[in-house]
Amino acid sequence: MYYPFLRARQFELIALRELANEGMTQGFILPILEPVKKSINNLNLAYNVFQEQQQLVYLILNPSVGELKGDNTYYIDYLSELDEAILRPAFHYRNNANYIRQSIADYALKNCMLICQNDVSVDDNDFRSLVKLNEISSINVEDTGRNRTLDRFLRGLNKTYIRLDDFFEKQSRNSDFRDIEEHRFSEEHLYFEDEGYRGFSDYTVLPSEFSDGGSTPRAVVIHLTFINGQNQIWIRHFTSDTNDSISNVQGKFAEAAEKTVRYCRLNHLTNSAIQELETFFNEEHYPGLGTVKKISIKNHLLIVRQFLGNK
Repeated sequence: MYYPFLRARQFELIALRELANEGMTQGFILPILEPVKKSINNLNLAYNVFQEQQQLVYLILNPSVGELKGDNTYYIDYLSELDEAILRPAFHYRNNANYIRQSIADYALKNCMLICQNDVSVDDNDFRSLVKLNEISSINVEDTGRNRTLDRFLRGLNKTYIRLDDFFEKQSRNSDFRDIEEHRFSEEHLYFEDEGYRGFSDYTVLPSEFSDGGSTPRAVVIHLTFINGQNQIWIRHFTSDTNDSISNVQGKFAEAAEKTVRYCRLNHLTNSAIQELETFFNEEHYPGLGTVKKISIKNHLLIVRQFLGNK
């Protein structure tokens, strides 16, 4: 099972809605959503699709970033009004065992996921007792190999153990991606089961650090992942050329889209995300940077789904 870690923002949620409606993610992909806005309008729209299409999703109840970060009850209250079989609770663990334990008890939560950094000490009795709770069914740990003691302890719990990795190599400027050749992105889909994990997790083709909005970019980049001949996931960055100012974003998109479409046609790469990009390119239509991001996310989830579905 693949557990993509995404912020619950508009275009991330649109990507998941479209994939659920296409029937592409159910049974293979179980997203983890970290809400970063107090408004839940976009989340409600997505939840309605998830419920209709029976797409399971984890919702982080104590976000580490955004407008309501920290240990609070805002998103727990929201979750308590919804179908718990569709939207499951997840918690960031950071020396807050009492908050998590109390939340589970007060709201009768079950099938919870715990998301941990790799610096957790197994000598912490609060942590040990927390992860042993029956209500904690999944544990997601970033870069588990850096804490072998924690890794061995969690493997002995007979719970769903997931590895979280941060693969996307963010650049200080979008134009810097022009100098980066295509390169290997991930192999976790090949080896997670052999290494004793029941799932693998990453931040898809987005940086792990949170950025709320941003200025108009000088360069437009389309990040495209694909499966190579060895079943590895590789990534290529298609970058606009006229990047000397912030003007003419539409033209910059056309430059990046032309490169992407040409590459996909030459290498016989296609799916619903690539087809959408081709339509925009053929019609000379600029859909906005949010949709560009959505297409990159959607393509990545589709290629992971393709691999898992063919195993």
